Amino acid sequence: MSVFKNEFSGFIHIVLYCFAVVLLLLCAVLLTMVVRISCMSTYTYDLHEIDSIPYNRTGLVLGTSKYLVHGGINGFWTARIDAASDLFHAGKISYIVVSGDNSHRNYNEPRQMRKALIAKGVPQDRIYLDYAGFRTLDSVVRIQRIFRQKNITVISQDFQNERAIFIARQHGINAIGFNAESSTDNIFTTDIREFFARIRCVLDLYVWNSKPRFLGDAIRIGDKNIDPKEAQMLENGQKPLPADEMPLESGEEAESADQDSDGAARILSPYDRNFAFRDPFYS
Repeated sequence: MSVFKNEFSGFIHIVLYCFAVVLLLLCAVLLTMVVRISCMSTYTYDLHEIDSIPYNRTGLVLGTSKYLVHGGINGFWTARIDAASDLFHAGKISYIVVSGDNSHRNYNEPRQMRKALIAKGVPQDRIYLDYAGFRTLDSVVRIQRIFRQKNITVISQDFQNERAIFIARQHGINAIGFNAESSTDNIFTTDIREFFARIRCVLDLYVWNSKPRFLGDAIRIGDKNIDPKEAQMLENGQKPLPADEMPLESGEEAESADQDSDGAARILSPYDRNFAFRDPFYS
């Protein structure tokens, strides 16, 4: 009996040892991928580099809450609006997609961002709203799958731009980033959240193969741009083209085609109002 116990104990030790080795290897791989996300800073540009940033037809502004939990305006939000406005007025982008959370009636990031951009002189018809940008992954994948863009400029703080570009390049999107000014509010908490967001990003891409929570019909950037609520009330007999059937757009050819088109863009309506979820890693 004692011999069996000794053999069983040895077997358990071997299993635990192998498990520990595999776990350490997985952690090493995971941390390596997290470091690779930081390397995406090569494709980002700071505010003082606005003259040298390449032109992309569409800029993607990643959403965040306008207000802080304890009151006051969120510095990250203000900086993103300023950066998007500066980039547009510098002629570095022609259209802006504002992507954020609109999961319940009293929370609407895209509308808040559009209102602020209009106040800064960006024409309303140059701003498109993406109501289903619940997470960075959703916003980035939808810019390709829904808005059919394959060359974009992501507008957010540097840490989120790096992660967004990493996601974009895994999905075949040619993305660069324009770094908005970082806020000093809760910087330690932001760094901790970003670390875990990067771990989740790697798992999303290489383990879970995560998809956007919502897709839908394609929206053609450059067509007649109307308010989403107005779009809901229009009676349009022509069925919109499914997103996967509309060709990707980029460059001067797409710009020219848009200028010749007089069709109405089908703007996504707000989604299920009963679904209220705020991703803790979306900042």
